[in-house]
Amino acid sequence: MKKNFGLLLIGLFFVSGLTAQKIKLSGVKGDFSPCTTPLGDGFMKAVDTAAGRQVADNYRTWENGDVILVKFMNNAGSKDIRNRIMQFAKEWEQYGNITFKFVPDNTPQTNIRVRLGGRKDSMGHNSSVGIQCNDVPQYLQTLNLDTSDFIDYEGYEKELNTGGPFYQYLVRKGVDFNNYTYGELYDDIRSYPDPARKWNLKAMGRTSRHEFGHSLGLLHEQSYPGGIKWNTDTVYKYYASRGWNKAKVDFNVLEVSDQFFTNGTTYDPRSVMHYAVYAWQTLDGFSVERSSEISEGDKKIIGALYPKTAKVSAIAVPKVQISNLSGLVVKTDNVRKGLLIYPSFDLTTSAVLGKVHFVARLTTEDGKRYIPTANVRYSWNKMAGVYLPVNLLPSSKVTYNKGLKKNLELFFPFREMPDLQGKKVKVEFTVYLDDVVNNKLNRLVAYSLSQPLSMPL
Repeated sequence: MKKNFGLLLIGLFFVSGLTAQKIKLSGVKGDFSPCTTPLGDGFMKAVDTAAGRQVADNYRTWENGDVILVKFMNNAGSKDIRNRIMQFAKEWEQYGNITFKFVPDNTPQTNIRVRLGGRKDSMGHNSSVGIQCNDVPQYLQTLNLDTSDFIDYEGYEKELNTGGPFYQYLVRKGVDFNNYTYGELYDDIRSYPDPARKWNLKAMGRTSRHEFGHSLGLLHEQSYPGGIKWNTDTVYKYYASRGWNKAKVDFNVLEVSDQFFTNGTTYDPRSVMHYAVYAWQTLDGFSVERSSEISEGDKKIIGALYPKTAKVSAIAVPKVQISNLSGLVVKTDNVRKGLLIYPSFDLTTSAVLGKVHFVARLTTEDGKRYIPTANVRYSWNKMAGVYLPVNLLPSSKVTYNKGLKKNLELFFPFREMPDLQGKKVKVEFTVYLDDVVNNKLNRLVAYSLSQPLSMPL
């Protein structure tokens, strides 16, 4: 027995001696996935005075005081990581009159749906911007988080070099440490079934705050007009190494927001909504470290968009949400001699009075081109069409053409159309918001296209 015990001590000493030496890894250390939230008008298409505030899309903010329903999807993620993400998201509530209410995964109707993914699915980090979430079908996520970026890789690498549980796991797996790369290490860490997963809370907090900031209507701060003098050549090369083409870099990194969305305030490099910027990416050597915390500027813009001391924000704008847009019915009426156009949808307005144009334009049979016209009365931007301007009441909801009774009709007389005898066309229906006060006209809100129809001879 004593002999066996002595051999065991020698064996333990031998193993600890091996693991005390740092294992050399080849390859390149990894980096975090950047946020790919689109900043333009497309979907999956996100200002202080001295300290600075960030850029926000006022037309996509929620109504002040809204309770936003949020759920996690697909039963993904441990209770631990969910609780931490919820905690980071709800930090925004301290600074504005807005609430994230997290509900069970099986809740049928929610505003925000969080998908917890990983590096292999290539979904990255991104979020719909503000009320854009309501345009996303209930079976799809509105916010993606790559939880691979939230792992404490350094903690597991330390275990690797000190003979900890992760090292023992790799030994049992039969890893060849003489030819071990960082890429293989990261893959092993992600697949390691650790019941007490080590998390990098700084990375998790930074990304969670950032993406939930987008969900409140905030945009990327580096899009502030004039904020950064980019060296575009080096930026394109850097992101090309990450698999991004020029269009994606333009859309996610270099796109500059309209000055209006700065709300009259200044650039904030400390914003949690800011990308990291390296000196070699700019013409003047300017650089910005990634912020992990909600900045003073962030707090002020959320307080301005969602004030706790006022019913309506002083920087609120007219907003229109179109939902349940379906069944665009177009009929040929030989008695009235024209097209009868009946779009079907629900329209909800914000607390600020607004105006919309319901527009029906003729397109070619493939729906790719409008049909030009010299008719001034029946045109929209010199294209054949008919439109109806409507003044909207604040904080209201209207349903159009959902029942048997039609309450919205657009009529396009044949005599007012270009010469289309016998040709096939489509009808495109769109809704445009006009914010005359802020000189923001013709903002596209909704779109629908009919089936082809033949014009009478």
